[in-house]
Amino acid sequence: MAVDRAEPDRPVARAFSVPFAFPDPARGREALPHGGWDPVIRWAHRDRLQGIRPTAVSALEIMVAPRLQGRGISQAMLTALRDNARRLGFDALYAPIRPTDKHREPLTPFAEYVARRRADGQPHDSWVRTHLRLGAAVVKVAPCSMVISGTLAEWREWTGLPFEKSGTAIVPGALSLVHVSLEQDHAVYFEPNLWVRHRLR
Repeated sequence: MAVDRAEPDRPVARAFSVPFAFPDPARGREALPHGGWDPVIRWAHRDRLQGIRPTAVSALEIMVAPRLQGRGISQAMLTALRDNARRLGFDALYAPIRPTDKHREPLTPFAEYVARRRADGQPHDSWVRTHLRLGAAVVKVAPCSMVISGTLAEWREWTGLPFEKSGTAIVPGALSLVHVSLEQDHAVYFEPNLWVRHRLR
């Protein structure tokens, strides 16, 4: 957690990570999961319950207070996650990252978006760029990193949108389209993320 020096009781940012065993061929973990965020949490939970020694860490979330976004705090929090994992003796920090600016282009295929480069060769997306500048390497796309499903009433409550026809819908803030079925009274969102690896030693 980060706090404001002027107001030390007021948090301005938080970061979460979990330790897990990886790679672990005995448990079918030769590669990072296509599901990204969701399964790595389950792996970490199962490892803890079963007393399995973790060998790596996965970042899960970095959240910065909206009023302070764009000031480099997220990079400081990422550095803190790296330093903490290294301090605890881990060799790698993985992260299923959510590209900061992808929500502006929900129709652009995710793999195409994350492969885009600026004229200087750096990644187009600012959050991907931050990770790579700190030494991370891209591992692969996690096409279903977070799955959110619910009834149409739930989606209407969550988003304030009407969801009046079956098909796909653009939801502000979503990285890709939401799939809607009036017939099944159901909508589902598959959020893609990008797995990266930070070597710590």
